[in-house]
Amino acid sequence: MQIDPFVAVAILGLVNFVKSFGVEGKAATLAAMLIGVVLSVASKLLPADVMQVALVGLLSGLAASGFYDIGNMIGVKAAK
Repeated sequence: MQIDPFVAVAILGLVNFVKSFGVEGKAATLAAMLIGVVLSVASKLLPADVMQVALVGLLSGLAASGFYDIGNMIGVKAAK
């Protein structure tokens, strides 16, 4: 069994996303397990190129969200 590092990063990002809605404790643990199962099954059932595109999109969105949050923390305003 091989764990794709991109899937692991996606799970981490999605769990943090779920936690941002106030999910904590055992519910967050359950969410992490469910997200992990769904992404793992999807990686086996979907063609590799479809899964790659989905992961790139997911990770890009999570990264953009993180950069936006970091900008807000340091006081940088987005151009309007």
